[in-house]
Amino acid sequence: MLDLSKLNPPQREAVCTIEGPLLVLAGAGSGKTRVIVHRIAYMIQQGIAPNNILAVTFTNKAAAEMRERVGELVGRANAKLLTVCTFHAFGCEVLRRHLWRLGYPKRFAIADASDQLSLVKRAMRETKIDDRSFDARRVLALVSKAKCAGVVPEPKPEGMGDEYDLVTAAVFPRYQLALKAQGAVDFDDLILLPIRLLREHPEVREELVERYRYLLVDEYQDTNRSQLDLLVMLAGERKNVCAVGDDDQSIYSWRGAEVDNILSFDRHFPKVKEVRLEQNYRSSQAILDAANAVIAVNEARKPKRLWTARGLGDLVRVVVCPNDDEEGRFIAREIRRLIDEGARPSAVAVLYRTNLQSKPVEESLRGEEIPYEVVGGQEFFDRKEIKDLVAYLKACHNAHDEVSLLRIVNVPARGIGDTTMERLTAKARELKISIPEAMRRAEVFAELPKGAARKVVEFLSLIERYRARFEQREPIDKVTADLVGEVGLREAARQSVQSAAAGARKVAAVDGFLDSIAAYVQREKNASLDGLLKRLALDAREDDTAPDGSYVSLMSLHAAKGLEWPYVFLCGMEEELLPHSGMQGELPNLPEERRLAYVGITRARERLYLTRAAQRVRRGKPMPKAASRFLDDIPSGLLEVVDHTAIPAGPAGEAERSFFSALRSRLKARP
Repeated sequence: MLDLSKLNPPQREAVCTIEGPLLVLAGAGSGKTRVIVHRIAYMIQQGIAPNNILAVTFTNKAAAEMRERVGELVGRANAKLLTVCTFHAFGCEVLRRHLWRLGYPKRFAIADASDQLSLVKRAMRETKIDDRSFDARRVLALVSKAKCAGVVPEPKPEGMGDEYDLVTAAVFPRYQLALKAQGAVDFDDLILLPIRLLREHPEVREELVERYRYLLVDEYQDTNRSQLDLLVMLAGERKNVCAVGDDDQSIYSWRGAEVDNILSFDRHFPKVKEVRLEQNYRSSQAILDAANAVIAVNEARKPKRLWTARGLGDLVRVVVCPNDDEEGRFIAREIRRLIDEGARPSAVAVLYRTNLQSKPVEESLRGEEIPYEVVGGQEFFDRKEIKDLVAYLKACHNAHDEVSLLRIVNVPARGIGDTTMERLTAKARELKISIPEAMRRAEVFAELPKGAARKVVEFLSLIERYRARFEQREPIDKVTADLVGEVGLREAARQSVQSAAAGARKVAAVDGFLDSIAAYVQREKNASLDGLLKRLALDAREDDTAPDGSYVSLMSLHAAKGLEWPYVFLCGMEEELLPHSGMQGELPNLPEERRLAYVGITRARERLYLTRAAQRVRRGKPMPKAASRFLDDIPSGLLEVVDHTAIPAGPAGEAERSFFSALRSRLKARP
């Protein structure tokens, strides 16, 4: 029998409520994952078939952990029958089975961020929009935001939008057309196209609604409008939907998340039952009271107040430093003291609103010889050598993938220059054929530089030879290793940098990627290039980097969500930093900034430091900085304030005042 005795009353209520819509408002550190896992196990114990349950998470890591923990409670055989995955992995599986119904090829590709950017730039050129005047990344972000909201980008009414709205509206249809022409979908399409399938094909909807009778969504506050639409359609008439989340931790509006999804849950799922998890098992009461005080100012929220049985604990320390360099030095010295007193480096985190804030902290940590890791640096899939290798695999998989072909046509250098490809691209436009087709006909085009046509045909022959090997279902790890060797990708990666150490790291990255493909082949019964590329696309977008155990962690507040440490330094508690004044053309979002502060505060288990600088250098000039308004929200009785900009009282302070007084007198006495 499943033991529910260790759950508190609200947790038990959430676990045992199975039928109908349920909203579990899970405050920070309130045992959310424990509740989800026990609820799934309880449903199976009550006789619900595991294959009738769909549990949706936001990262692959969370999905794997959830399945593992359910297996510990009800057996691995039952856990294997569950569908536990991310929204996008679920959408990908639906498309794998049904996308052909929408006029796409049965075998489709998922465009990664660089593919998407290339297609946006091409669409901008085709519409005579200068990509030097308009940032293609911002256009792509606006395309994605519109798709997350389930709308087509349109110019806003006069006086409300800007030129980017016009550019996005012009680019969008060409971008979509280019994707479909290549037999590809982007990450947002993994949600939008399943919605379209369910709307336009009742048989698909009936099949999915009948199978997935019980739906559970973790981190519900991070859902966007299109994910909500998909959930409503899957829920059907039963509406057995359990949403678990915390509106106070909704911090991803910049990537489409809508806090209103959780605030208006009852509008989409009437007669909902709400359960609040407010007992915190992580932090001291002083830390929780500070968090409660900051978040309580937000008006649009579900009221809740975190509490703990652990007691008050240490007061929250507010530290004012003269400037950002001194702030970094204070943080490093205090971390050194904690380590000397027995704390492990992994017990400490330094959190900040923007990545630029890490520099003075890093310099000071190096000065104190404290090992640290900046979480959220260059991701593995962003490395050039890995993107090149993935492009080779994509070109082998999809004969219509122009973006990948153009990326690798001269990587490593094989004498096919920009002039050759520009002329081939022009011929493709002139003859209204695809770029791959123009490359196949290269030898009939007199415009190409001497010898270039032969090299283009040889390159295509290489790709087609390896495509045939993949299609004949040779082991994909062996075929990929042969491709890397024949093309010379290791040597190209090594020679792309001057440093021998950097070259060795690049070669190690290529070999590590080959090892991961071999592991995929060992793990998957029917390993294929198609399956590998879909897995890679999802992993690259959903990867959640975990900090290393032997280092102090430095990371942004956004990256820190879901993590916790005994000691947390939240730096830059100043106006224009936290709350941030807005970036990339976005207006400040004060409620979300307050939620970010709340997330940062609730990462701390034992001791919390809120640090700020009295001035920061901006454009080469020191600028005074005002204290964050969030500090004013915290009752003074919870705070211990240390002001390093003030002259201390007592004998030491008197001596300092006397010194400065004498110095001023001497300066005045000078002729």
